[in-house]
Amino acid sequence: MDEEDILNLVESQQAGPSTSVEIDKPEGMSKNAMKRAAKQARMEELKPLKRAAEKARRKERQTALSKGYTEGTLTEEDKALYEKRKKLEKDRKISKRKFDNGTLNDGEIWNGAIVIDLGFDELMNEQEINSMTSQISYCYSSNRTVIKPIKSIIHTSFSSSASPRLWNKMNDRNWHRWSRSIWWHQGIDELNKVLISSNSKDQQINNKNLDNIEKINIPEIHFDEQNNENQINLDNYLTGPNLPNELKNDNCKLVYLSADSEEEITELNENEIYIIGGIVDRNRYKNLCQNKAENLNIRTARLPIGKFIENLPTRKVLTVNQVFDILLQYIQLNDWQKAFETVIPQRKFHDSKKAKHLHNSEKKLNEIIIENEELNDHTLSNEKELKEEEILN
Repeated sequence: MDEEDILNLVESQQAGPSTSVEIDKPEGMSKNAMKRAAKQARMEELKPLKRAAEKARRKERQTALSKGYTEGTLTEEDKALYEKRKKLEKDRKISKRKFDNGTLNDGEIWNGAIVIDLGFDELMNEQEINSMTSQISYCYSSNRTVIKPIKSIIHTSFSSSASPRLWNKMNDRNWHRWSRSIWWHQGIDELNKVLISSNSKDQQINNKNLDNIEKINIPEIHFDEQNNENQINLDNYLTGPNLPNELKNDNCKLVYLSADSEEEITELNENEIYIIGGIVDRNRYKNLCQNKAENLNIRTARLPIGKFIENLPTRKVLTVNQVFDILLQYIQLNDWQKAFETVIPQRKFHDSKKAKHLHNSEKKLNEIIIENEELNDHTLSNEKELKEEEILN
């Protein structure tokens, strides 16, 4: 099923009087913003079908590569690609197993922390809350499967009272079982105070909390007489304002990542805790993270996208999981340009539909040229072999 089939299927399903998508209108949202949000909601409906089609294509491709490798019919390029993928898959499985068991060595893990600031619940509509939930999950999944993961991901302003809608959505994802994930009811302001107050007794962390942070948690159960069933008390998994031991030192400083900052990051430092603003807002709120950081007297910095990717015309504001993945890829590769090119979608490198179409056309043309060159090389090789046989005969 290609994208055209998917679109036709969705259009047929949406035909009729009930084609409009209900979007909650936050205060200050314009009609144009509402239209964009409705369009985004419709695109969200397409995602499961697109993912299924892409998954089928990947499976078909992988099956063909595996069969060709076994039969010895692959080209040298495809053979190298297959072997590279198999090695990468093996390394990821080993890293994932060590990550889950808490047995990664110092050289196999980045001993720093990333904070996802979830203190924006009231600024998002329901669709954006859904997107935010997915992005948090993507961050955890990415960190769990890379060769060199980040040791700690701290989620602040997360509880049934601090972020009620996000809390309800995240409960379906078993967040309390996520390894190396720390969950705080307190906000960024409290984290900043704890880091500044190096002599505070609040920084002492007990063995129970360490178990919650470093290992897969064993849930605490209590009996609910009303429902007559066992329920998990999720509040017990909120460990703030305690910090893991690796962050309890005078050198740890907060850096709020903001596209509006004047300072640009040149490298990542394990003694710096990088904050990602956990909000999906379709760019409604200008300078939101920048202003919040300035009010809390927290240093801000932006990713060096413009320095390493000159032909990125769109505004340099990315999703939470994209920013997280860029940081994660930089840790793996120690190369900003490769990290950006690995994570940022190719469509963001062009400022118009015409430019995107031209890019895709050039890409297809180059693929055709390469295929023709390979075909010509193969034909010439066969002709040469025939001539050599004629001479010998």
